[in-house]
Amino acid sequence: MKEVKLNYHALHVLRTAEPKLRKAIISNCKMELVNRISNCILKILNANVKLTCCDTRKLRKHKDTLRRVADKRVPLSTK
Repeated sequence: MKEVKLNYHALHVLRTAEPKLRKAIISNCKMELVNRISNCILKILNANVKLTCCDTRKLRKHKDTLRRVADKRVPLSTK
């Protein structure tokens, strides 16, 4: 939770940005932000964060991508 609070503004901008701007931000951001995002995804995949049925249904179609981003063995360039 502390990680989310530290990067709250960056995550909020990513959430509200258009897809082109979101890709530009992620491609030019620091490695620390990508690690924070992957940690958040890992917590969701491990069920440490409770989600509603609606949220899980929305994320289900992106499960392969989420697993790839959360995997520590995948290099940063492919994330």
